[in-house]
Amino acid sequence: MKDMFEEHNGYIMSRHSKDVNGALEITYYVKIESETVRVIPERQFSTFFTNAPLDYFPTEIQNVDVKESGLRDFNNDPTLMVRCGSVVLQQQMIAFIQKGEYLVYEEDVKPQDRYLMERNIRGAVRFIGKRDGNTFTDAKIIPGDFTPDWKVWSLDIETSVSRNELLSVGIVSQTNQIAFVVSDKPQDVPNTYFFPDEQHLLLALIKFFKRHNPDIIIGWNVIGFDLLFLDKRCKFLGIKPAFGALGEAWSIRTVEGKGKYFATIPGRVVLDGITLLKVGGYQFDSYSLNSVSKSLLDDGKLIHGGDRWQEIERLHAEEMEQFVAYNLQDCELVKRIFDKLNLIELQKTRIDLTGIPLEQTGGSVASFENLYLPRLHKAGWVAPAWRDEPFVPSPGGFVMSSVPGLYKNVLVFDFKSLYPSIIRTFYVDPLARAVASHLASVTTPNDTPTDISTKLNLDNGQHDQDDEQPVPGYLGANFDRSVAILPALVSELAQAREEAKRNGNEILSYAIKIIMNSFYGVLGSNVCRFYHAELASSITMRGHELLDRSKKWMEEQGAKVIYGDTDSLFVTLSCPDEEVKDRGSELCALINEGLKKWCKEFAGLDSYLELEFETLYTRFYMPTIRGQEEGSKKRYAGITDGKMIFKGLEAVRSDWTPLAKRFQKELFDLVFKDEDPKAYIQSFVNDLKAGKLDEEIVYTKQLSRPISHYSKTIPPHVRAAIIIDSKRAELNQPLEYSHGRKRVSFYYQHSGVTPFENGDLITNADYDHYIEKQITPIADGILPFFGLSLAKILTKQIELL
Repeated sequence: MKDMFEEHNGYIMSRHSKDVNGALEITYYVKIESETVRVIPERQFSTFFTNAPLDYFPTEIQNVDVKESGLRDFNNDPTLMVRCGSVVLQQQMIAFIQKGEYLVYEEDVKPQDRYLMERNIRGAVRFIGKRDGNTFTDAKIIPGDFTPDWKVWSLDIETSVSRNELLSVGIVSQTNQIAFVVSDKPQDVPNTYFFPDEQHLLLALIKFFKRHNPDIIIGWNVIGFDLLFLDKRCKFLGIKPAFGALGEAWSIRTVEGKGKYFATIPGRVVLDGITLLKVGGYQFDSYSLNSVSKSLLDDGKLIHGGDRWQEIERLHAEEMEQFVAYNLQDCELVKRIFDKLNLIELQKTRIDLTGIPLEQTGGSVASFENLYLPRLHKAGWVAPAWRDEPFVPSPGGFVMSSVPGLYKNVLVFDFKSLYPSIIRTFYVDPLARAVASHLASVTTPNDTPTDISTKLNLDNGQHDQDDEQPVPGYLGANFDRSVAILPALVSELAQAREEAKRNGNEILSYAIKIIMNSFYGVLGSNVCRFYHAELASSITMRGHELLDRSKKWMEEQGAKVIYGDTDSLFVTLSCPDEEVKDRGSELCALINEGLKKWCKEFAGLDSYLELEFETLYTRFYMPTIRGQEEGSKKRYAGITDGKMIFKGLEAVRSDWTPLAKRFQKELFDLVFKDEDPKAYIQSFVNDLKAGKLDEEIVYTKQLSRPISHYSKTIPPHVRAAIIIDSKRAELNQPLEYSHGRKRVSFYYQHSGVTPFENGDLITNADYDHYIEKQITPIADGILPFFGLSLAKILTKQIELL
């Protein structure tokens, strides 16, 4: 009934703001028990801050409130809070303030985000408001604990490349599979609806969305391809893309030149599988659906390869049941990947921790600011204004030149969450840096804590730091430990992660790890308002110091450090095999005690640094830089717990052939077992020359940009793409690689680079190329440790013939 107050629990699906009749309206689409509703809070303002004085403003500005905020900026100047009743008014006020050459702060924080941020609301909510149909007005919203039972649809479309038209839309949910197909010959195909043209299909699809009301749409490149194509066809046909939860139109947009696409659907969320895999830290040689599903599910697409569009069009015209099966199989594969890796639960957990929008799959900066800004305001400060200053990249992680060789019993020591631990231990924090810098400019060595408080304009009249000195950083930075916010935040997250581990909640533990590890990158990124070169450098350079110091202490204990990388040290010990693990644990404990003592001596700090004895490689290989005697970096192989591990070597690199990967794995298996590899190498080369390994000699490499953009140099994979598209152009067929960002397959004939497409036969292969470019570099990386080379082995083979 209209104007009746109702209370509900729910979860925010999407958030919006716009001017309605000259006034700001904030709207949240909330999933409640059985439906999705609009929730409009009591009238809100769009808020920002400025250092302009109060007398700069006219006495009264209609629908604008200007008053002292009680907050100071990072220059320790007082600020005003400016609240505007509409988005247009805010834009006008910002222009007015900047015209007077004053600064504005936090003007880019969206009203719908600030409302939630100030109330510590993440995803789950409780609200009460006046109900009128699907809309609640004058609502009051507080944090809740509602767990939604989401309706998830895996969506995939098929198109006619030759006609640039929609052929079908497949949908797989938790309970059903359905396909919408354009065809003038309806057939008896299960779970399939047929339509005479695209217009009828799209209108039916919109009705289907409204009737069955999905919450989350998942897919593979689902925004950049599927939804974008549907949006273009809707526009072409004059159809309103009313796919929103209550019949609103969606918005599909792109960032020009960056290949990034975004979808805003009121009341619904779109999650792309490729993006979530990368956010979750999953790495694959190729992120194509076929490649990922084969790796994770041991299953794949029913059709794949460069010419699959031709087969798709043929199936649509001649074998409808197989066409529908292909469409729905893609949907099913995506759903199974999401289910297997709990990708939706991982995304929800990130939202519950940080409060970023559910649709925001990236957003490290937004996550940081959502966590940091409320704490900053509570402490009495506003975020700094955006600065137009040169970007100074921080030094990268610690990487030392390795000591190449074949080893037994290599121990790997890792610093647990090194960068978050440095932030926590050494008070690395944007506010702490700014306050220390300001104090250094206005105080003298004889100032008392009360003097300092007066100069900082602290309300409590006492600077909490007492006699403690700021913590030194790098590039001239110092950090005032009394005001630091980030160390406490990292501490809260670290404790929550340990609790999640104890409770066996792997998803929560991993989500917290992602968030904590993102802080360094955020502080070193000039797309973050808190960026300062001193912040990121005080993290990475402190990491260098800690690794160097730990290396020195280990060597004083008789250990030999053969390599170091970011947060790890690789060490050999002179002791019997049966004593290695115990000696490693003792060494680890010794270093941790040394770090605690050093932190106290350095600046009276409690150490949160923790070195862990992570891995024991019973056999280990560290190569040289190819063609040099110097040890390489970020490349090694070893055996731990009976499993062979490759890092940075050919066996795990996507730009090497399957031939090279198999050769390296099998060769190292022999070497690590102390078996003579000569007979294996001879046999492998013989099989290659006899054509027995032709299926493994194809290269695949990703185009990073359209082929027309390669002008100065034309790499082999680009030459292959040019050949393919040139043939297509001659046949008046759509070009395959004109837009780039696709993988190209090719191999070498005696005549040079030859494209390889699905179904092609390998002919006239240049086996000498593969011996020289794929086999020799791998073999000659390890054979010198035995006084051998591939040339010697093959020469002896020829002499024996």
